[in-house]
Amino acid sequence: MKGRNYRLHFVSGELSGRSFVLPPEGLLIGKSRAAAIRPGTSDIRIEHAALSLRDDRVLLESRAETVFVNTEQLEPGATRAIDIGDDVRLGADLSFVVEADEGLPADASLGDEETADELTEDDAAASPAGERHTRYASELELAELRSFVRRQTRRKKLFLAGSVIVLLFVVIGGFLYTELYQENPVTWPGELNNRFNEGEFRIELKPAGKFMIYYPQCGMTRKQTNGNCCEIMTLLGKNLDVPFHLRLTVNTLPDGFVTSRKASFTRWRVMAAEKQGFSFQSLPEDKFYAADASGYPYYSINCKRTDGNLQWQGKVSYLRYHDQEIIFLKEVPLRHFWRTEKVLERFNCFVVSPDAVNSSWEIPGALPKDISRTNFYKALLEHMRGSLVDCDWQELKERFAVLLSSAGHNKDTGMMLDALELWREFRERQQIWYCRECLAYQMYDSRGDIAKKQEIVTECLRKFPKPDDYRHIKITENIWTIDL
Repeated sequence: MKGRNYRLHFVSGELSGRSFVLPPEGLLIGKSRAAAIRPGTSDIRIEHAALSLRDDRVLLESRAETVFVNTEQLEPGATRAIDIGDDVRLGADLSFVVEADEGLPADASLGDEETADELTEDDAAASPAGERHTRYASELELAELRSFVRRQTRRKKLFLAGSVIVLLFVVIGGFLYTELYQENPVTWPGELNNRFNEGEFRIELKPAGKFMIYYPQCGMTRKQTNGNCCEIMTLLGKNLDVPFHLRLTVNTLPDGFVTSRKASFTRWRVMAAEKQGFSFQSLPEDKFYAADASGYPYYSINCKRTDGNLQWQGKVSYLRYHDQEIIFLKEVPLRHFWRTEKVLERFNCFVVSPDAVNSSWEIPGALPKDISRTNFYKALLEHMRGSLVDCDWQELKERFAVLLSSAGHNKDTGMMLDALELWREFRERQQIWYCRECLAYQMYDSRGDIAKKQEIVTECLRKFPKPDDYRHIKITENIWTIDL
């Protein structure tokens, strides 16, 4: 209402001495959450009385039985205009008078300046039912509330500052621990400073199988050898804090010349799981050693192994050379595996010589019955006398594998040596063809002849099918060394 404002001045009861502005939209007195003034006495109802302004007059609506105006009781639902100075009583002893107040704007906030800002509706609503409470606190309560808020704010600031300090200590401590004591992740010793100190163990398997493993040496390195088998315990990491176990095992298979790599690997897996405490964590992958040369196929598989009270985790490589199997195990304690997995993947620690690559072949899955080794050898000689350009190299390789496996199985040493010589000649002529095609590819590349380049790549893929199909990549990268 413009030009005139009213106050409710309480003269008795728990709000005695307090004054509240009557806003233009009116207000509700009671214990309801919607009430603007909420006394705490038990005789005040949820909605006890409502005041409003109409035509510059104050109207009082009774919503309970104990509403009195100048000792006159109003029935619930009755509305009466009250004048300035009229005494209004609610309940037993809460009473106020309406006063004119020209000193405040009509939209002034309800209540005095301090109490209006200190307590909210939710603060009052949080009190248990039945307690004597109001929305507006006493001076003592306000002082206690301010003190509590200051303490809470101080605690929050101290907690935040402490958290930041602890975080800084953790970060700095972790950095110092990593740099001075612990390495994460683990590196191969010498990888960071390029000063390698590596030991070697070489094995030779007839007729031309030359293999080698290498390992980092330190003062704690221990090595045990037994013929072509070797076991090494050493340490990994810049700080040499991770035990590293290597084991190379070479076994001669009684039926090696008639058992394929896949079959012998499957048999070894079953035996390792039953008798050596192995459990395998992945499917076997077909990979290559010496992939930049001809490539030597092997199976790789992730494994765990229990040895007494110690658990190990690492990788196993399984190779076949003629009638012999080569098992190479590299592992670390299980608790260090998460730090060393990349090192175990990057450093194969196993080297295959070109002689071993050129003298190896895959044992066929099954040998033909009643095979004539002499006729097989003569047929291969006929192929070798002519040009190999138009031959099906994959078929020739399979024929050589059958002949060599049959000769080994029947202990025909003479035929084995003759067939090996013919096999090495076949590999050498493959190398010559490959080098010529590599040179031709570069020539067509310089001329921009895309069709001819594609013909060479296609022919390479045809002559070197999987798992040898990486050779076409070497052609495109101009890698045409003789040690194919």
